[in-house]
Amino acid sequence: MEDKKYSGAGNKFVMLNNLDGQFSDYEKVVKEKVELHKEIDGVIFLESSRKADYKMNYYNKDGTGNALCGNGLRCTAGFIFDEGLSGNHSLLIEAVNEVYRVNRLNNGIYSVGFPPPKVFNPDVPLTVNTSGWWISINISYVDVGSPHAVIFNNEVNSSHFKDIDNMDVDMIGRVIRNHKDLLPEGANVNFIEIQEEFLKIRSYERGVEGETLACGTGALSGAFSAFAKYGIEPPIKLLTRSGDILEVNFNFDNGFKNIELSGPAKRYI
Repeated sequence: MEDKKYSGAGNKFVMLNNLDGQFSDYEKVVKEKVELHKEIDGVIFLESSRKADYKMNYYNKDGTGNALCGNGLRCTAGFIFDEGLSGNHSLLIEAVNEVYRVNRLNNGIYSVGFPPPKVFNPDVPLTVNTSGWWISINISYVDVGSPHAVIFNNEVNSSHFKDIDNMDVDMIGRVIRNHKDLLPEGANVNFIEIQEEFLKIRSYERGVEGETLACGTGALSGAFSAFAKYGIEPPIKLLTRSGDILEVNFNFDNGFKNIELSGPAKRYI
């Protein structure tokens, strides 16, 4: 049977229907799918849930699990609708012990409701050391179900950060992802350039151990940080590396509330 592959703003997954429990050795299956489809960032198992309509069981391409994937939630909803498993335009999907509402909008766009971040610290100093240079930076540290470091490139006085389109995201992202102050869990790393109409974002994802074309929870983290540090009001648009736009909306009243992440999700060949 042909594998069904989905892209959430460029974040790519193999989707597997596991409602009958046919897959149990997750790491083995993930390894097989990653070897077969080298472009994917992870594998999503659609499973039954006792507290939602369905459960998204997400694994990174390195076989690690138990992390939230915002783009994966939208792709899971798209997969459910495409497979004829639900006729509703709104679904409850369980992921990492939380329940998320996903709404199908128009033209392949889906929105996901999120709870407030578990941790939000907009000003964490780090010293970044590479083999050739070092620099002190400030990150925002955000945990929205997966941990994120957010760096605004305009704040960093280094030529390595000035050109977001051509910076070495894999090299710098790897150093920050494995920074001693962020261990043992590590963090996904997001680089942001503020532009007039949107935030340009590039993301290094742990578990992929490299740059991905989009990161949904990274977009959330970047939007929260832009609001807190620069007063950028929602809805906040983020231009991903794929060229697709993710949009983050929320209210702020002694904390982030009514959080929504919207963006495309579609099957690809």
